[in-house]
Amino acid sequence: MMCTGGSRDTTSRVGKGPEVKQKVEWPTVVLAITIYALWFAIVLGHRSIPTPVVIVALAVVVAWHGSLRHEVLHGHPFGLRRADDQVGAPPLSLCLPYQLYRRDHLLHHQDEILTDPLDDRESYYVDARQWISWSRPRRALMVFHHSMLGRMMLGPVVATLHVVRSQYREAREGNLTVVRWWVAHLAGIAAVMVFVVGVAGMPAWIYILGAAYLSQSLSLVRSYCEHRWIPGDASRSAVVRAGKGFSLLFLNNNLHHAHHARPRAAWYDLPRLAEELGSDSAASEGAGLYAGYREVFGRFMVHPFDHPVHPTEREKAGLVVR
Repeated sequence: MMCTGGSRDTTSRVGKGPEVKQKVEWPTVVLAITIYALWFAIVLGHRSIPTPVVIVALAVVVAWHGSLRHEVLHGHPFGLRRADDQVGAPPLSLCLPYQLYRRDHLLHHQDEILTDPLDDRESYYVDARQWISWSRPRRALMVFHHSMLGRMMLGPVVATLHVVRSQYREAREGNLTVVRWWVAHLAGIAAVMVFVVGVAGMPAWIYILGAAYLSQSLSLVRSYCEHRWIPGDASRSAVVRAGKGFSLLFLNNNLHHAHHARPRAAWYDLPRLAEELGSDSAASEGAGLYAGYREVFGRFMVHPFDHPVHPTEREKAGLVVR
């Protein structure tokens, strides 16, 4: 699944009104220039860099670009949709049309559907009907997918298959907008690969491994436990108090409670907002407060942080989860 239903998330009830923004958010402009410059440098200079370093560098920079994409779809850095979209549209990771990501992610920010397996397209939960229809090996695979190791190993494939299946259904039902998004996306992929392989001479497998697969695996570290279904009004958005490296890579979205409370806030304002909103306290009483990704890896490397079946569906599926 991409990156679980029922009650409201208190994180999203705070600060949904209009926010005063500067005309141009220069930190984000500088960030975008830096990311694209690094990407060009790696691709054009790959012959003088050891292949393992190229692969790792691509994974990090393209994952960083994924964080930038998330930033711009929320109206940064210009506050003008067409201009913002141009910053995030290039498909460096080769995965997921930007406009499709934008549509589904903004839907994900609706309080009432957060974590719902049917309506929240970024939910990792499944409903009882899906679970019952699966074979035992597939169920075991999905339980493994809910561990950190499983998410990093299987997540890029699972996410891609989920998106392709859902978009194929939409296209068959006559959604021509989705078709146009995919046509533009495929044209973008072709342009990227022509430059990478045809102009820069990088072997396609190196780019696909680093920029498409491993970059997704790295991005999935952030989304792994950022949402969990909690009954009542407790927050369904977690907080991971990451160090400077992961915080910069994920553009502070590890402070996910603050992001869902103020989805239009710029990435560099999230640490301050997290303090003002009491995000640590809200997350500790809800989806979870973690001292850092070392804790997340230590607790969930091979143990799922939650069962794949949504808590409100588990009785229907005949499950008793402790």
